[in-house]
Amino acid sequence: MGPTQGKELSPQMRDRVLKLFARFDVDGSKSIEKSETIKYWKSNFAKLNTEELFKSVDTDNSGTISEEEWLNFWTSVLRSGHTEEEISDELESIESGSSWVKFENLDKKKG
Repeated sequence: MGPTQGKELSPQMRDRVLKLFARFDVDGSKSIEKSETIKYWKSNFAKLNTEELFKSVDTDNSGTISEEEWLNFWTSVLRSGHTEEEISDELESIESGSSWVKFENLDKKKG
């Protein structure tokens, strides 16, 4: 196992990631639907951002993103060599309405 494979998000980063999840999950269903992300991004390339987000995070291709998928995605970003500071910067960018960034070389397990 490499030095980054067993890494987990710190409790503070986990909370931060879940707060952004809650901003997308406006109906409180504990899952993010495409209609919610389109509303979140409004006209800022909403459909493109939504498609990229779901391609990256919706690993079971259900059309919704669960909290577990969301946490697993950000954990895989950390394990791929990104720091929590970089993740924090990206979360801040998304919170301010910026586009979804596609992270390369993530070790994703398709279920």
